[in-house]
Order: sequence, then structure tokens, then C-alpha cells
Amino acid sequence: MVACIGLASGIGAGNPGCAKGPLELQKRLDLDWRGLILSKEHHQEKMEAIASLNHSLAELSYSLTLEEPFFLSIVGDHSCGVGTWSGSAAAIREQGDLGLIWIDAHLDAHTSQTSDSGNIHGMPIAALLGYGDKRLTTIGDPFPKVRPKNLAMIGIRSFEPAELRFLNQLNVRIYMMDEIERRGLAVVLHEAIEIVSKNTAGYGVSFDLDSLDPAAAPAVGTPVDKGLNPEELLDALHLFESHPPLAFELAEYNPLLDRNDKSFYIIEQLLQSLARPLCKTIFR
Repeated sequence: MVACIGLASGIGAGNPGCAKGPLELQKRLDLDWRGLILSKEHHQEKMEAIASLNHSLAELSYSLTLEEPFFLSIVGDHSCGVGTWSGSAAAIREQGDLGLIWIDAHLDAHTSQTSDSGNIHGMPIAALLGYGDKRLTTIGDPFPKVRPKNLAMIGIRSFEPAELRFLNQLNVRIYMMDEIERRGLAVVLHEAIEIVSKNTAGYGVSFDLDSLDPAAAPAVGTPVDKGLNPEELLDALHLFESHPPLAFELAEYNPLLDRNDKSFYIIEQLLQSLARPLCKTIFR
């Protein structure tokens, strides 16, 4: 059965309700939890608190990357991605680099200097590339966690010009929604897997629920219209069979915003479908 870790924190988001996402899934899905970090009331400055929580998540991720062929990381807001992938990158550092597929409506590539909102869930990609606040960039080890050539971003349709300029200067491969609609998600995902596998010792997949069209999956704090089709995504998951990821991260599920469990059932199908090509069963 697949091991699962998580961080129930929404500190980095404008709407902190996504902190309840991991707790809801822990309650309703019988997963093999190896560790779930809870974000309690904190008296620290926001960046300090998020860095501390991500350090703890990185320790869990580090251990499972070494111990398990595949694991799940179920987190609140997407700033938690710094912890998940910093731990995995440090764990495989001696073997090689980490690749990363980031499936999201947003680029998440701000730093504190470029962000108008100051929401840290808009900064994890910059931090993983080694840019931004040192309290985030040095989690796990002092090196960048992902090289630009080993990063592929899928489903993007909402961003600020500063983010796009930054990632274009680094030659990060970004698959905007118009390209996905033109070429098909399966073709794009296959190409992304090749990119992140080519020069790496392993890769991960970070999935933000807001990458999906909000008409199908409304339980997100930052919905953006015209997103990925859930059925098309589920159909494409078999592509992971030939090049399995080290881990799959689920972020930004806010059960307080769900309608008739629409988002919950998509998540359930996603995790079950993901498990089939990678392991015998994901649930007990």
C-alpha cells in the first residue's frame, strides 16, 4: 500500500481553508498515513512559520524518498510544495538531480520582492529553483532543489508578467492551456515526463487542484476558468507506468468550498487511478 504524508497548513494562502483538505481526506479515505503535520496557532512571522513547517515536511519526505518506491504528499496550500520537494531532492542528491512536473493554474514563481499579495503559496517554484527568501531556499540542503531544465509546468493560465519573464529567462518549459487544448493533455504529459526524466535521478509530480476547471472541481481558493478536464487527466495517468515518479503531491483542496462533494470524488478517483499503474492498491 502507498505511504502517505502531509501538512495541514493554509498559512501561505489568501484563503486558509485548504488547511482542512488533508484532514478531510485523512478522515474519509483509508490511506496509509506515515505522518501528518498540523499547523497550530503560531506567534511567528508568517514566512518563519511556513519555513518551520516545511522543514518538518521535508524531513518526512526525505525519509520516504529513501524508503519507498512511491509515496503521496497531501498538503494544504501550495507553499507546502517547498517542503515535499526539498526533502526528495536532498534524498537523491548523491544520485543526481530531481525533476518536477508542476500541474497548476498558476506559475507560483514570485518572490517576496515581486508578489503584490505577499501570499507565499505563490512562491514555491521560485524557492525550489533557488530564488527568494533563504528560509525557504535552504530547506533540506543549501542547494537549488530543481534545475530549470528539469522542470515542466502544465495547465498554466493565470500569472503576472514578472513571473513569466523570470521563468522564460531560465528556459523553463511551460505548457499553457491553449497549447494543451491544441495538442491534447496526454501528448503534453508524455513530453513533460521525458523532460523531467532525461537528466535526473528521479522526478515528482505536484498537482494543484485549481489546475482543473472549477466547474468540475470547485473546492479551491483561487479558481481560474477553462482549466484541465478531469476525465482527460484520469485517462492520461497511465503514462506514469513506464516512468514512475518518486512521489505525487496534492495541494489546495479546500473542502469548505466544495459543492455536493464534486471535488472530493475527483480526488478519490485521481488517487485510485494513479495507484493502478504504480502499485497494487492505494487504500487498505
